[in-house]
Amino acid sequence: MKRPDQSSGKTRFSAVVLRDLQAAYRTLDRAAGRQPWLVQGSVNVVAPKSPSARVTYTWTRKVRAKTITVALSQKQAVAFRQAISANRQIEEALSRLRQVSQTALLAEVPGVTQRRLDVPQNVKAKSKKRPKGALSKRHSV
Repeated sequence: MKRPDQSSGKTRFSAVVLRDLQAAYRTLDRAAGRQPWLVQGSVNVVAPKSPSARVTYTWTRKVRAKTITVALSQKQAVAFRQAISANRQIEEALSRLRQVSQTALLAEVPGVTQRRLDVPQNVKAKSKKRPKGALSKRHSV
């Protein structure tokens, strides 16, 4: 891949990377534009325990490591399911966008040079050994 042009102070990505980034942004924009409400959690349907009882709906989510449950009406449950679905689509699109951005930045923007990790076999590491019997001033007799 080509390196970005640094002369103007702005990073210019190659055509392939730019196309991937634009596609990811369009997907995110479409996902966000469809639904104005975004909610995390899940909607649960609790079946009635007796024939005379009604179906109940609950919305469950995590807040500060605690599970919060809220009772919902049937209409609220439908709206919350749509908002949760939209939120999941946007999260997926954001995840793809982050991945494309990370790949683009690592490939296109110059980074640090890698150093060699292999050590020649004929060079031994020096170890610092104290002579036997030599103690620090604190431990001397």
